[in-house]
Amino acid sequence: FTRGFDRAFSYIGTSDAPTYVCGFELLDNLPHDKVTRCSVTGGIFQTELHPDDDDSGTLSERCVPLTDPLLTKILERVPSYEAGRGGRWIPTVACALMDEIYRARPNARLILADFDSLPPPDLCDRSWPLPEGRGAAAATRPALGRPLVTCLDGIDHGCYLRSPQLCDILFPTDFRRLASYASAAAAAGEEGDDGPGHEVMVQKQGDFLAGPEVEATKSWITGYTPLLEDFSNCSVLTAAPPEKK
Repeated sequence: FTRGFDRAFSYIGTSDAPTYVCGFELLDNLPHDKVTRCSVTGGIFQTELHPDDDDSGTLSERCVPLTDPLLTKILERVPSYEAGRGGRWIPTVACALMDEIYRARPNARLILADFDSLPPPDLCDRSWPLPEGRGAAAATRPALGRPLVTCLDGIDHGCYLRSPQLCDILFPTDFRRLASYASAAAAAGEEGDDGPGHEVMVQKQGDFLAGPEVEATKSWITGYTPLLEDFSNCSVLTAAPPEKK
């Protein structure tokens, strides 16, 4: 997914002008990569997809030693992205996008809102494979940040490799780790600048919207405030360059 990424976004013109970059429910649909840790050596493995040997046309995951330069850079900048006892999905394209934004627009301000958690799949139809990592039919190993896979018929599937070809694949965003990467990407974009770094903040969506200038409507019966209390599983990442004196 990430090969040729720089070429794909080469249209971003270079400028020091203040630039706002807004992404709402963008992160959850961007491609991710899975890393795991070898139980014997402790080394980090990247995950590749390979055809199964039964000529069925299906794919399965294969863990190989880490060689991908983008994944390597992400893990060097944010070591907490490394897999613990299991695996972890990493938002590689979101991180590459931040690199490109700050390379071209070092004075960019980011506003990124998305899901910080997702419900488990509703696997009411047991004719489909068991959830990720369970049973002989599972083609993928369990990992933190696993996606929610829903086909166009509104049916959830436990394994992205054994679902129909046309599906909505949503990843939850680990905003704390992504904020750490945003800080590193912004600092790299300002190489040679010894001033204060960009201010990167993560808030729950309700806290982000609850400013003094916002007058949210409450239910006069229950006191519920939809603007602030709906989508409690959403967070907002903001990043801004330091104020120039």
